[in-house]
Amino acid sequence: MNERFFDVSAHAYAHRGLWGAGVPENSLAAFEAARAADVGVELDVRLTADGVPVVFHDAGLERMCGHRELLARVMSEDLAEHRLPDGSTIPALAQVLAVMADLPVLIELKVDAATGDIADRISCTIEGLRGLFGVMSFDEPTVARLCRLVTDRPVGLLAMADNQIEDTIRAKAMTARHWGCDYVAPHHSVLAVMQEAAGGLPMVTWTVRTPEELELARKHGAAPIFEGFSPSLACGLAMPPGTPI
Repeated sequence: MNERFFDVSAHAYAHRGLWGAGVPENSLAAFEAARAADVGVELDVRLTADGVPVVFHDAGLERMCGHRELLARVMSEDLAEHRLPDGSTIPALAQVLAVMADLPVLIELKVDAATGDIADRISCTIEGLRGLFGVMSFDEPTVARLCRLVTDRPVGLLAMADNQIEDTIRAKAMTARHWGCDYVAPHHSVLAVMQEAAGGLPMVTWTVRTPEELELARKHGAAPIFEGFSPSLACGLAMPPGTPI
């Protein structure tokens, strides 16, 4: 196994970085805090109008930047006009990966409509870089594309729980296995079903916000994507002694 491939279930991940108390989600400060705490992160990536991968969750800028505009309509050179609550700019993916250095990063590709070329852009961004980077998405065509493009890093399929029945979760697991995904990322409410159906694929689970959800993640051997906890607690529950990976 090459040095870029890693077991995603062997770590814990701060959801959108370590944010709070004046530190916005998905900001450079949030990722610097995670780096200082020696914990991995999960982050969201979208493309600007000119195709630059940036770290931002929402399709629109209103919640985080106060502007009623879609990120996909903003050129990268104009990002400085749209500030996060701490006054910082929306970071480029390359900036965040440099901050995280050798700590693990799960990169979620956000796709709202047509898949476009986001998978190609992200694969090009991480190609040749040192570091532990996993990629994933809810969008199945995007994940299928990632499985073809990214052969030296873990690729995963996210599975949403809202309004889904057990058969749907099983179908997601079968899809992930058929494509050759390296892991699955179910919501914590469907961990038991996914674990049974995933055929031994590693799991990460989201978004873990309570002690009970942390314990559930540990029970099913899933790495937590967490928020609202100290990294030491989340990492301790993600990797208790004697727990198989």
